[in-house]
Amino acid sequence: MRTLRTALFTLALLFPFASPLLAQDAIAPETMTVEVIPAGTPKLFVADLAITNIVDGKIYVYHADDLKVLGTLGLGFMGQMYVPAARDVVYVSTSYVEKISRGKRSDFLEVYDSSALTLRAEIPIASTRTQALNFRPLMQGSVDSRWMFIQNATPATSISVVDLEAGKQVAEIPNPGCWGIYPSAKDGRRFATMCGDGTFGSYTLSEDGSEAERTASEAIFDPAGNALFSHGERDGDTWLFITFAGDLYRVNLEGDTAALVDQSTFAAEGWRPGGYQPHAYHQATGTLFVLMHPNGAEGSHKNPGEEIWAYDVAGKKLLSRSPTTTAFALGVGGQEGAPALYAANQAEGKVHRYTADAAAAYALTETGAVAAGEVPMQLETQ
Repeated sequence: MRTLRTALFTLALLFPFASPLLAQDAIAPETMTVEVIPAGTPKLFVADLAITNIVDGKIYVYHADDLKVLGTLGLGFMGQMYVPAARDVVYVSTSYVEKISRGKRSDFLEVYDSSALTLRAEIPIASTRTQALNFRPLMQGSVDSRWMFIQNATPATSISVVDLEAGKQVAEIPNPGCWGIYPSAKDGRRFATMCGDGTFGSYTLSEDGSEAERTASEAIFDPAGNALFSHGERDGDTWLFITFAGDLYRVNLEGDTAALVDQSTFAAEGWRPGGYQPHAYHQATGTLFVLMHPNGAEGSHKNPGEEIWAYDVAGKKLLSRSPTTTAFALGVGGQEGAPALYAANQAEGKVHRYTADAAAAYALTETGAVAAGEVPMQLETQ
């Protein structure tokens, strides 16, 4: 009883001091706002597979000059991204499962504003979309921005065609035995695909995009003895591909059938190219940058790079060799000026930035690094 009286007395003493606190105005709720990335900001987009939480991949957006974080976008389950260099959009093709690990699967092509990082449109697509690591050729847009081409695998291979103006998928074009998409630089309705027999297949869509037939080229590369990486870099009207052994192939994909224009060799001393996005081309200087690893052999084509080699494409000359941290993917920026290189290190979950010095044969100097999720795979600049 004495304890109860003591407690009541204590509350009575405290109440006069507590009443002003109780009378204070309610705290106003915070107003949420969205910051927009200023126009003209050079951006670096990094696709992260998020391997330990694979249903929730991310695209990290950085300032391309200082690697400052600008924002993130959702990548969904093993989503693919396409970043057109000259537009203010980012495209994502992805999958969502109703109950996270089971249930109904729904696939979409999502269109995001690349400055506000907000969703502009969501287009349903066939649930045959390939669920794979992030490789640039698995989703590509046409040169006139009318069509989006998306690689499928069930495991039968085909290509979904999305009419971006109409906001719907209009076709699924079979490309059996072939993989990857390489759009024409001149005709929005044309694209090519790389085939397992060493040929390329060329397609021209009908006016409404509903159909196309493949025209096969003659054999261009040796798929058994010296295969091409599926990653390609456009150079004007042609594409630059590299082989597992370290050869450079220039291929014209603009005609009725693909044709080999030129080839040269840049590998030497047991070094070979490797990784998932193994080369990047700086068109303004004609310089190809390639991830290279030592002790190359059959089957080492996915080994990470230990050096980045700069190669003069027109002069067919190795310019310089620069050390890098373990790197699986390579991207290039600064197309209007001096090259800026970005290398994704999956072992440490970082992206490293380098500048290339023309006076030093495009040797590289590291200028910074930034954490980029769990498995940074694909690198794109805008």
